[in-house]
Amino acid sequence: VCEARRFKSEVLVIQWNGRSVADLLATSVSDALVLFSEHAAIRTRLASLESVGLGYLTLGQPLNTLSGGESQRLKLVRYLGAFTASDAPPSALNPQLSALSSPLAPVPGALLLLDEPTTGLHRHDVKRLLAVLQALVDRGHSVLVIEHNLDVLKSADWLIEIGPDAGADGGRLVAEGPPEFVATAGTATSPFLRAALDSGNLLGYPTQELAAAEAAAPYHDARAPVARELTLIGARENNLKNLSLTIPHRQLNVVTGVSGSGKSTLAFDIIFAEGQRRFMESMSPYARQFVEQLPRPAVDRLTGIPPTVAIEQRVTRGSRKSTVATITEVAQYLRLLYARLGVQHHPDSDRPVTPLSAGALKKLLARVLATPAARKAKHLHLCAPLIRGRKGHHQPIATWIARQGYELLRADGRLTRVDAFQKLDRYREHDIEVVVADLASATSVRGKVKGVSRTRAQTLNLTPRTLNSPSAALDTALRLGKGSSFLLSERGEILSWFSTTRTDIETGESFPELDPKNFSFNSPRGWCPTCRGHGRVFPWMLEPDDEDENDPAIRLREFGIESADDMADTGQSCPECHGARLNRVGRAVKLHFVGGPRIPHAAGLARSARPTLDALSLPELLRNTPAQLLAYLRRLELDARGRLIVQDIGPQIEERLKFLDHVGLGYLSLDRPTETLSGGEAQRIRLAAQLGSNLSGVLYVLDEPSIGLHARDNDRLIETLQALRAKGNTLLVVEHDEGLMECADRIIDLGPAAGIHGGEVLANGTPAEIKRSAKSLTGLFLARGIAHPIRGSYRELPNFNRPPAKNPAWLELSAACFRNLKGFDLRLPLGRLIMVAGPSGAGKSTLFRDLLYPAVACAIKTGATTLMGRAFVRATGFAVGDGSSLSSARPSPYPFVALRSANVFRSVIEVDQSPIGKTPRSTPATYLGIFDQIRQFFASLPESKIRGYTASRFSFNTAGGRCPACDGAGRIKLEMAFMPDTYLPCDDCRGSRYSPELADITWKGKTIGQVLQLTFEEAAEFFDFHSQLSQICQLMIDCGLGYLTLGQSSP
Repeated sequence: VCEARRFKSEVLVIQWNGRSVADLLATSVSDALVLFSEHAAIRTRLASLESVGLGYLTLGQPLNTLSGGESQRLKLVRYLGAFTASDAPPSALNPQLSALSSPLAPVPGALLLLDEPTTGLHRHDVKRLLAVLQALVDRGHSVLVIEHNLDVLKSADWLIEIGPDAGADGGRLVAEGPPEFVATAGTATSPFLRAALDSGNLLGYPTQELAAAEAAAPYHDARAPVARELTLIGARENNLKNLSLTIPHRQLNVVTGVSGSGKSTLAFDIIFAEGQRRFMESMSPYARQFVEQLPRPAVDRLTGIPPTVAIEQRVTRGSRKSTVATITEVAQYLRLLYARLGVQHHPDSDRPVTPLSAGALKKLLARVLATPAARKAKHLHLCAPLIRGRKGHHQPIATWIARQGYELLRADGRLTRVDAFQKLDRYREHDIEVVVADLASATSVRGKVKGVSRTRAQTLNLTPRTLNSPSAALDTALRLGKGSSFLLSERGEILSWFSTTRTDIETGESFPELDPKNFSFNSPRGWCPTCRGHGRVFPWMLEPDDEDENDPAIRLREFGIESADDMADTGQSCPECHGARLNRVGRAVKLHFVGGPRIPHAAGLARSARPTLDALSLPELLRNTPAQLLAYLRRLELDARGRLIVQDIGPQIEERLKFLDHVGLGYLSLDRPTETLSGGEAQRIRLAAQLGSNLSGVLYVLDEPSIGLHARDNDRLIETLQALRAKGNTLLVVEHDEGLMECADRIIDLGPAAGIHGGEVLANGTPAEIKRSAKSLTGLFLARGIAHPIRGSYRELPNFNRPPAKNPAWLELSAACFRNLKGFDLRLPLGRLIMVAGPSGAGKSTLFRDLLYPAVACAIKTGATTLMGRAFVRATGFAVGDGSSLSSARPSPYPFVALRSANVFRSVIEVDQSPIGKTPRSTPATYLGIFDQIRQFFASLPESKIRGYTASRFSFNTAGGRCPACDGAGRIKLEMAFMPDTYLPCDDCRGSRYSPELADITWKGKTIGQVLQLTFEEAAEFFDFHSQLSQICQLMIDCGLGYLTLGQSSP
């Protein structure tokens, strides 16, 4: 409206010397000195600013944009500006002081007390400050300065030092006199002051020789040298053995070694944790309590560590609501773009809304009040929004509402009497509206304004006529709501909005001001009320919720969905939003684009009156791929205000979209659910979210970023990491991939084995140096590779040429057409080792995990030699789902036509990458199932039988067996409010987790608590008498996990 000039248009019309008040505020101090040269009072103040080096500031510059040094000097000018050359001599003010006027006894003026005025000032600015202070003294004033700056101290006429130490050891006058005297007094300041005096005339008034030397001196960087490497000395965290090494900055460093050798401990538990901990120390204790605080690692010294960002290995694909756009944060930026630049359209007619006068809104209100429903209503509350999506307890706004005489307010959708208002949760966002009036027409057809207190009526000077006028109430509501208000029914439903800026010209329907949450399907303000932002409806949504006023089960019944039998377990497309996830208001807000396909811009306007534009809502825009979305954003129709908004938001979106395209994900639509992505796609999506920003000087710590990636995609990942390095970042990558190690600047090889047998640096150098290292196991494989057997050296393949129906040695899946599968036939040899390859996103997980796995399980359950696709869907409720692809050669409404020979299996087992432990009580022994057998064995011992102990007595999860002091955890958690939580070993059980009475029951000299502390290597020998236990322990050793203890926490 004002284009950042702050004033109304009628004020800007008034000018002086051709300049408005806004023009004057945009003028610098130096220019203003010339402009006001004939105005002594103004010129004097401006000259003070110029004298302290602030002539470049504009008169209207906000104070919160000033640096610390600028603020300090501005504060000085405010108090010192009154003492200028135009001051009357003090003797004229007080004749008794005239006798003191002599060169040896300056006339006393004002006494100025300054507290460290050099705070935040550069030495050049200190020089200017000293000139001001000396000028004040020359004019007869006395200046007393508390200061530590040696340049200021040595420039003083008289110096006073208080000491000799702090606290109880201070409070004495230890020296006073000229600076030269104090420099020889032997005080704490003396040696520093003496050195400053001996260094010559650093500030003050330089001689011609010094000025010439300063002018001729070449520029040099006086900053401390920047550390070029990270230095780690004496790392003893977990199994690391007093490890010391250096990691160069701005290079790609790979940490490798056998599993369990200490790679993650070095990269994450030490380097990343210490970087985060040091960053947290810069935050206030109040802020630290809301962030997870990592404990201090066990190291002697760690220097040269820059800010750290960790990208850990994650195998989950996100929640049902997660999409490509939300994970990469593109959706968050687009929500802001739509809230600031989006054009509201009517959800039904698609007409853009327009501004409407208050008079037109009063006519609309009259039509609403004249409806039969409004006439019968007991309450029709006219509300004005005051708070929108702001955190705080908001007690002051409730107090203000009460002082204005209003009796009701609406907080987060609930009506409350003002005198009964309770403070809200200060850490959550809230909406608050004031109920201006109750327009229910129970006693008057015209709609009598009820609920206005006598105090409020007197405040507004309401007469009986205006008190009965809904139009007067609407005027008040629009004023309080800044052009927006709404009518609320007695059931809490919003019947109609009234907006002076967002109203449909034909229906008169108004809409609220836009907020980014209107475009979030994770917020009640933006999500579709039927599917709650999922885009699909599920059987669990049909369960009634009496406490939810907007229960989706009610809306689903309105669409004819009565029971879970009407939909599959995997859900179906939402009948209201059809997968868009947003409500009708959010779906009707559009951005306008130029240069593309044309549609009418506004109904009711002549086509020649305005150009036609391409308009898209947020769900429509997110259906595009990154390249398509980027092309749209470059065609945005923008005015001057829009260009200012896009210049901040646009680069963030563009960087992430380009990164997606660069890592080979350009084929994904932005609204693609992450639960449908493959592991490699999900990994690259997370990389795009973290690495898509233009950070520099950061230490990125990555945990095996190549997992789930095809060799082609791995090359793109390497290019991305090299680009990050080129921006001045340091990369520390825990990795086993040969291609990434070959491209590394430095490789750190840990070993020689896992667990307690590892934790040492075997080699640290370039890839070529690692290959020449005799100690490095990684170097050996990099230099020579691994000899693999060729196909057929193990087993022969069964006859492939026999017809599938008569060839039980092969499993056949015909016409697989689920998601992106194109209806091909698949044959797998039974009893053989089968590998699956292909680029990330090609359909590997879809084919084998999402289709073949449930199909084989169904065939085993039904015992069908040939399982038809139709029977499979009926038996399991399997949904083909959106985005399924049917081959033109073999079209089918089912995910496959037939599955043969799958019933020969006894079971089908899927080993995925999900974490095996969810709590610290989950251990390898409990996960493998051997702990039950160990407990049974201890319960069978004679001493246990005598005492009547069962197997449950030997569980650290049940009362009686677990230690009562630590509840079976083995350690006590000490919560430190503003510091990381501390864990101490339990004094009662000494970390064994069990109650003291079980300490007497032993086998081979070990209690059950001590057995849990055995490694699998030790347990294999300990349980050599038990074939099943020893076999499982041996399998763990064969898999390279013999160093784990039986009772080690899984997460």
